Amino acid sequence: MNTKNNQRTRLSKMMLKNALLDLLREKGMITKISVRELCERADLNRSTFYAHYSEPKQLLAEVEDELLEATGEHLRRIGTENDVGAHKYLLSFLQYIKKNDKPFRTLLIDSADPAFRARFMQQAGMHFIQNSDLAFAGHSEQYIDAYLLNGSTGVILQWIRSGYEAEERAICSLLFSLNRNALENLPELIQ
Repeated sequence: MNTKNNQRTRLSKMMLKNALLDLLREKGMITKISVRELCERADLNRSTFYAHYSEPKQLLAEVEDELLEATGEHLRRIGTENDVGAHKYLLSFLQYIKKNDKPFRTLLIDSADPAFRARFMQQAGMHFIQNSDLAFAGHSEQYIDAYLLNGSTGVILQWIRSGYEAEERAICSLLFSLNRNALENLPELIQ
């Protein structure tokens, strides 16, 4: 009996999360989505929604947290592989984004939630920086990290917006080329 209820709960939550992502893509903001719309889209009763969540924002927070956790787990797994190298690390990250397009496109592009975008890219950026063996002198590290993270984020977001027009390897090479050129031309003054 307990297993059946757990499966039903997982299925109901999955249906609500898919409905939420669909509605976010259409409406752009969580404040424009009602419980009634969510339940109609998921083909579930409102009582099912309220058995798990108090409002759509709570469901959105769970979806965001799950995406952050899954991405963090993926990046940790890559980071523990021997000889993965920075290029393969970034390439795997880009492939992961493309493979999981619906939540990434919805939460990073369509829903226009800058707070989630910042949380996501900060987490991903810190994983990448920790696994790339970059070290800079003095107080300049925080500025360089911010520049690399924000520039790389912009490229990745544009890649998603474009519908992945370029291949992952091309974006990976572009990011490394842009960042390498920026780092090679650093003035000695900021050290």
